[in-house]
Amino acid sequence: MQIAEVILHTRHLADQTAFYHRTLGLPLLAETADSCTLQAGTTRLRFQETASEVLYHLAFALPCQTFQAAKAWVRERVPLLALTGSPQVYAPTSPLRAWHKAGEDEIVFPLIQARSFYCGDAAHNILKFIAYEDLRQEAAGAEGAAAVLHVSEVGLPVADVRALAARLQEALGIEPYPVSRPIAEDFAYLGDIFGQLVVVKLGHPWLPTQTVRATVAPVHLTLSGPQAQRLALAPYPYTITVTAS
Repeated sequence: MQIAEVILHTRHLADQTAFYHRTLGLPLLAETADSCTLQAGTTRLRFQETASEVLYHLAFALPCQTFQAAKAWVRERVPLLALTGSPQVYAPTSPLRAWHKAGEDEIVFPLIQARSFYCGDAAHNILKFIAYEDLRQEAAGAEGAAAVLHVSEVGLPVADVRALAARLQEALGIEPYPVSRPIAEDFAYLGDIFGQLVVVKLGHPWLPTQTVRATVAPVHLTLSGPQAQRLALAPYPYTITVTAS
């Protein structure tokens, strides 16, 4: 699943523009009085100004070969988030099964052969950087966060995870990632190694914290798929546009 464009809201437009463009070095494609559009690898990332405070979970995919170099590069520019609280115990097939210890700033996900680190952006959204062992792409000539391949994950908090997951499976034909990982009552990854919709129960803590809780905020996505369509996930402010690829 290729995420071509992500549109999120922010009450802190100038700060977000500065963070993603100047601090992380993502190319600035367009800037207006109430929005900014950046290039995150192959994904366009747009922030639209709003009067409300919002909170998001967003992930960037990194080449696995340069994961540690990218981590060091980001850490020089913004503090990384350490795992807080006592790690929960998850079943072997849980989407959140991981190797980590409180206080560490890197998490390993053995089920999907991936590792990640996290930071907060200028609006306190949880920004995740993840590298998959099976995704051996390189961003030629890039270093640090400029080596971002694409937006890999977008969080969609809901009251009923299984109900929304079923709607997405039926409408878009996307399955849990990996397929062997069942949809849980409070958490589901839907998509593939290139991109996932992270459907979580409202109030679920976003890793690596135990205190930053998932809340509803407008999300507008454009995906590449076999058939053009538009899906509005009422009663939530989530819309998905699929462009034929």
